[in-house]
Amino acid sequence: MTTLRRALFRWQLFAVPVLPLWLLVGFGLFGSGAGAFFLVFFGAVVLFVFLGALAGLTRLRPAVRETRALGGWDAAATMAFHLAVVGLGFFGAFGPAFGIAAVVFGLCTFWLTVGGLVREWRGRVVGAVARASAGSGFATTARGALDDGEIVVVREPRR
Repeated sequence: MTTLRRALFRWQLFAVPVLPLWLLVGFGLFGSGAGAFFLVFFGAVVLFVFLGALAGLTRLRPAVRETRALGGWDAAATMAFHLAVVGLGFFGAFGPAFGIAAVVFGLCTFWLTVGGLVREWRGRVVGAVARASAGSGFATTARGALDDGEIVVVREPRR
């Protein structure tokens, strides 16, 4: 299972140009009508940017950088999203269903990635604040803020 998660970690960077290109090639092979090419081209550009952002956000996560593998839920969401995009590229009778699935899975993958990033960064920041305040005489509140028991009033000079 770890091999699949590591492969998906590497595949994310290759998918940035490959999946949008697949949409354009698939439209040329299986699509009908030249009028819709502009929409497919625009969708491919949006997909390119979105996949790049997802790959970047994924690589910002400390746990992913350390293991060089996606988490279990991340791997499942990424695989579902990419398979929906591949299915969309065939432009068959189920094209609209694959399109809706790609949008839904893409948004789920995005929010799953952002949620994991926030959780991991929050844990690291709270840990760093706790270590920094341990020997400094500051107390840490329940929300992670530093409190040394004093009140500081800052007054602005009058103009």
